[in-house]
Amino acid sequence: MKKAATNLVYRINHILNKMDGLPLWWLGILLTAIVLAPNISLGEGSVFTVHDQLDESMMNYVLTARHPGEGVIPEMLGGVNASGLAPSAVLFVLLYRCLSPFYAFLCTYGILVAGGFLGMYLAVRELTDSSILAVAAAGVFCMLPLYPVYGFSQMGIPLILYAFLCLYREKHIPAALGLTLLFGLTSHLVYTGYVVLGLWLLAVCVIGLRKSFRKWCGVGFGLLLAIYVLTNLSLFAEIIFGTSLYGQVSYVSHREEMVNSAMPFWKTVWEVFTSSAQHAFTYHEKLILPIVVLLVLGGLLYKKLDARAKKQYQLALGGMLVLVLIAVFYGICKSAPVVAWKNSVTGFLHYFQIERVYWLYPAGWYLELALVFAFWWRRSPLLQCIILAVVLLPTADTVLHNSYFYMNVNQRNNGSGVTGYISWESYYAEELMAQLDEAIGRELSEYRVAHLGVSPAPALMHGFYTVDGYSNNYPLDYKHDFRRVIAAELDKSPETAVYFDKWGNRCYLFNSQTGNYWMLERGSGVVYEGLEFDMEALAELGCEYLFSGGEIVDAARMGLEPMGYFETDSSYWGIWLYNLTGNED
Repeated sequence: MKKAATNLVYRINHILNKMDGLPLWWLGILLTAIVLAPNISLGEGSVFTVHDQLDESMMNYVLTARHPGEGVIPEMLGGVNASGLAPSAVLFVLLYRCLSPFYAFLCTYGILVAGGFLGMYLAVRELTDSSILAVAAAGVFCMLPLYPVYGFSQMGIPLILYAFLCLYREKHIPAALGLTLLFGLTSHLVYTGYVVLGLWLLAVCVIGLRKSFRKWCGVGFGLLLAIYVLTNLSLFAEIIFGTSLYGQVSYVSHREEMVNSAMPFWKTVWEVFTSSAQHAFTYHEKLILPIVVLLVLGGLLYKKLDARAKKQYQLALGGMLVLVLIAVFYGICKSAPVVAWKNSVTGFLHYFQIERVYWLYPAGWYLELALVFAFWWRRSPLLQCIILAVVLLPTADTVLHNSYFYMNVNQRNNGSGVTGYISWESYYAEELMAQLDEAIGRELSEYRVAHLGVSPAPALMHGFYTVDGYSNNYPLDYKHDFRRVIAAELDKSPETAVYFDKWGNRCYLFNSQTGNYWMLERGSGVVYEGLEFDMEALAELGCEYLFSGGEIVDAARMGLEPMGYFETDSSYWGIWLYNLTGNED
């Protein structure tokens, strides 16, 4: 019996060793097909994160695609310079030129899932020579609910790492340069591009100091730098020369009035290290202790490791050091002295979020997981696979239950009435917008609309021109003009005033009754009365109609003429339409 069990273990180890050397990248294609299946079934009934994605960054793609090569995007906030609505991944704008917004977004999502898996698989395989470790890390990483609107800024980090490794080792040069080109065109310089360039330059300098000439590493750095410069020429022109590529004089951004807030240093470092931060979902909390334990065990057994395993242990130790330093760097950037300095300066340094280095965390933690298993992986593949499963399954389960795949399977099986999710169709409410368009009965470019308690994004998607909007870079003068409209209401709600004055990306009709809430659902029962908006200032912005998520019972007092209530069975919103008196044809 004992001999039979020994033989079985030996055979399993033999099979696992053989499998570990096979190319398993094709599993990424299978996984991508599975992930997209519920979206294909649901169509525009699919659900994705609304906050900072469907209500903001999506507009950067849609509006840029509508106005290719134009210096000003006219629909939002009275007209915003194109550089103020720059999409994160310029290459993906082509999808929005060729497809409807939903299918362009879905294609982007599919590309990122496949690219995320492939990049992590190739990077881990290159660093560890293990296909099993590569599949494990890649399978969880590509399921993280990172925002597709950010392109490969996060999901592409393993891909660019693999490209660098190939260039360093002088192998697959054309493919590596191609991946570098792809990453440059599908990621954003001010999100993670500056981090990648900085680390790449540091690596080139270290290589140079070691007198180990690697010309292709330098070529790759130059290529990525050139791509970012070319795709951000307008931004550089505005920062350096004060004019855009299209001849418009650069404006003072509303970000000049942003007030950065300090955070307690050690608490912030710990929270970032254990839980990451905004928009960089990792769900790595349950991996920290096993990774630390494996590193400690590796240190205790270090003298017994062979030369190859020692190098892999050193790599794993270096990876953990980087993850710690990222959290410390974030804490420094959010510390009181640094924040005070940022608030005292003007221009790019005032609002640039250099602490966004933590966006490396989604890729970093799953790379680290693979690295801590690598230096002792081949000693007993069966035992290591069991340990890997025990370590990874709790995290994989958490990632799965927070993934877009789970959300859409849940939506397909239960619907919004049970899940509470807001679908693409419900949020953008095309039929409802068409009803409002028909009720007004004028060319969309002839007038502008404002929104009360509802997001302007659905109207912008339909083609309406709005006086309000969500943008991280629009003229400060416009923010001041818009504030005149809501000034009296902000005086009654200091908390809302702080939100608008010290941040201001959401330029909405904030008020004392619903504060800075902009997601009033159909049937919410909200009623507005006694609002003190400066309607003359609103009209001066070109506004002629108001879309409200709640009925304004004293509309006549405000100079508003009711034009009806509109909703559809599928729309998230119910809209009361008002005409600013004197503007109706």
